[in-house]
Parts: sequence; C-alpha cells; structure tokens
Amino acid sequence: MGMDQLLAALEREAVAEVEEKLERAKAEAAELLTDCQAELAQRLDDQLRDRERELSVQIALEVARAQRAGRSEVLLARDGLLSRVREAVVGRLADLAQDSGYRARLPEDLREAVSFLAEGPAEVVCSFQLAAPLAAALDALGREDLTLREDPGLEPGFVVRARDGHAEVDARLATRLERMWPELSLAVLASMEERGWWVRAELDGDGPGGGGSGGAASGNEGAGGADGRLE
Repeated sequence: MGMDQLLAALEREAVAEVEEKLERAKAEAAELLTDCQAELAQRLDDQLRDRERELSVQIALEVARAQRAGRSEVLLARDGLLSRVREAVVGRLADLAQDSGYRARLPEDLREAVSFLAEGPAEVVCSFQLAAPLAAALDALGREDLTLREDPGLEPGFVVRARDGHAEVDARLATRLERMWPELSLAVLASMEERGWWVRAELDGDGPGGGGSGGAASGNEGAGGADGRLE
C-alpha cells in the first residue's frame, strides 16, 4: 500500500470515527433534551396541581364565608322582625285589657291563679282597667279571704299575692307575653316562611307597612291565647 493510500485510509477512518462520535453526541443530546422536557412538564404539572389545590381551598373558604354572611343576614332579618312584632304587641296590651274576650275569661284566669296558692288570705292587685270585672269575679268565687286592691301603676293584668308573702302569681299581660314569647316567636317565623320571606321588604321599609301591622295581629292572637294560661 502506498503512502497516499495509507493517508486516505487513515482519513476515512478519522472521518468515520468523528461522524460516529457526532451521531452519539446527537443521540445523547436528544435523550437529554427529552429527559429535560419530561422533567419540566412534570414540574409544570405538579405546580398546576398545587395551584389548583390552593384555588380550591380559597374557593371553599370564600363559599363558607358567603354562607356564614348569608346566614347572619337571615338571622338579623329574623331578629328585626321579631323585635318589631314584640314591640307592636306590647303597644297593644293596654287595648287588649279592654277586649271583651279577655274580660270574659277573667273569672277563669283568677280561679286558676288562686289555685296556685295555698289556702289562706291573699290579695288581688290589678290595673285600673280591670277593677270592676275582677271585683265581680271575686264575688263569684265566694272567697272571703281574698281582697281586691287597685294599683294605678300596675301594668295591664293582675297579680295574686299571699298575705304572708310565701307566694305570688303574676298574671299581668306583659308577664304572660314574656313567658310565651319563645313559642310565639316560632309561630311568627313559621308564618314568615309561609309568606315566602316577605319580611325582607318589610324590614327594609319597602312594604306598605304590612310587617308591623301583620306582626301586631299575630302577636295579639298569641297574647290572647296567653290569657287562659298561667305558668
């Protein structure tokens, strides 16, 4: 083999080796690029999942806050309604003392109140509106140990007190309303539900005043029912 042929052969081998190394380098680079892309995609996917979890937690918190705020608004609206109804009823107690139905039940109310006391002298103290009907009720009882005293400062209704001070039965209308208010408030709320939350407009003053008058009507029915009940 001549020198020229030897050099050509060496050159071909060198070129082949270079090309082989270049191909291996390209393959390694492509593999490395693929691995890097896969790792980057995995990292992006992990970051997206973490962000989604954070957003889900934030959304859940916001929904919970909104629900609490909504419940608070409903409770405030209900409290406002109940306060208006109660104020309306209290304002009508003096008129209720003049009601014929209430006065017709006074003998029964007095008999029930006296039954809670032990035998012995007692005093019936009443508001000025009820002096006459209660005097008639006392006569009907036929109890000589019971006396009647009018107290101009007493709220509508009456109070029966044992002379020795051992017991007292408070039958004033305001006291009866206080005792029955938990039950009456539930009835008012039930009525509100049946009316489809009309109370919102009434509490905001947008209605024709039906909230106040309607509340008074409901309250008077409850107060009337209290006339026959002593607790």
